[in-house]
Formats: sequence, structure tokens, C-alpha cells
Amino acid sequence: MIAVMRTSTGHVRRNNEDMTLVREPDFYAIADGMGGADAGEVASYEAVEQLKRLDFTGLDRASILPFLERSIQNINRKIWSLSRQKENFNGMGTTLTALYLPDRTKAFVGHVGDSRIYVLQGGVLRQVTSDHSYVAELVRQKQITQAEAAVSDRKHVITRAIGAAPTVEVDTFEILLGGVQKILLCSDGLTNMVSEAEIERILGDANLERLADGLMNGAMTAGGDDNISFIIIDLEAAEWKKE
Repeated sequence: MIAVMRTSTGHVRRNNEDMTLVREPDFYAIADGMGGADAGEVASYEAVEQLKRLDFTGLDRASILPFLERSIQNINRKIWSLSRQKENFNGMGTTLTALYLPDRTKAFVGHVGDSRIYVLQGGVLRQVTSDHSYVAELVRQKQITQAEAAVSDRKHVITRAIGAAPTVEVDTFEILLGGVQKILLCSDGLTNMVSEAEIERILGDANLERLADGLMNGAMTAGGDDNISFIIIDLEAAEWKKE
């Protein structure tokens, strides 16, 4: 087993608007939907369904990020168009954070919104995506601290989303994986409930199922205020070592 996934509605929300994609061993994604009624579910579902169809076969290294960016922009256009077709879909959108992992040495990322990717390297947790959110922008501008952002009543306001406008800016970048032990993709339902220090501690467990249960239990025990979804990829798994 290379990866493990967990998702939960949590204690407060009526529906689970998170969607995940686990296509072992090479393609993973998280989408956290938003919008009235069931629109958030529709947006995240459609985004992941479109993402599932991507075929990276035959792409050289230089072509992967442009292909990922174009694909996510196409998904944005489709969801934007869908949002105009029904009144109750108006205003729907979703985060979308995708990771393509062709081998053990590098990963390619396409990212919109405030879902996150972390790497555990040398036992130290590091966030590699940037949040596209109102409070994250204030932190980057040094107008508020990270601690203030964590308790802000506007921390759920995102500045980029799939389907919220006809076009979207997509962050794309490559991660070199030398020394990386695990990769974590997660919605903010995890990170708003469990501190990075605690996530780092739990990810140190070598047993994927046990550490996934530990992360979910931590988020639920802390309140489970939102949908909670995450994917953990173990780069030290035996399947990688055989290659």
C-alpha cells in the first residue's frame, strides 16, 4: 500500500462536500466544495470526475505542468458554465489541489484554493502549497500574524476557487522529493482542527492505517466543525523500494 485516504462529514455539517481522488501510484487530488444547497457537492464532484480522466502517458517532464494547468483551467470553465445553468448552482465553486507522482524523486502540483499539500522530510512537516485565502494574504503582507489568522472569523474566505469565475489562476510547481518520507493532501477541515505540530507527530507513525485513524480522531475530537478529508502517500513504502 502506497496511500491511504479518509473522509468524513464531521460533527456539524449536513453533507460532505469534499471529494478525493486516489489513483495509485501516481495521481491524487482533494476538492473542497462550497456554495448553497447541494452546489458545493456538485462542484467538487465534477472537478474530481474531470480530473480522473486525465492521461499523462507520453508526456515529457517539461510538458507535465503546462498540461496540468490547462486541464485545471478547462475544469474551471466547465464548472463555471454549469453554475450558470441552474439558479441553485449560482455561486458554487471548489478548491482543487492535485499531485502527479510519476516516480519517487519528484511530484508535480496544480493548486487552487486553501486545501493543502504538506511533506514530511526528516521528521519535519512543511507546507508546500500557498493558501489562496483572505487571511493568508494578510499574513503574507504582514498585516496579521499566523496565530491571528487561525482564529479569524474570515479564515474560510478564499480568494481563488474553481468555478467561481470564467478564468482562474492556477499555481503549478514541481517538488523534489529527496529525503521526503510522506506527502499529505488535506482539506481545511483537518488543518483547522489539528495543529501542524500534532500532524507532524502523528505522521511519524510507520503504520499508514493507524496514523490515518489518528489524524481523523484528532480532528473529530477537536470538534469536527467542517468536512474532513485527507490523503497520505508513503514514499518509504515497500512498493516504491521495489522499483
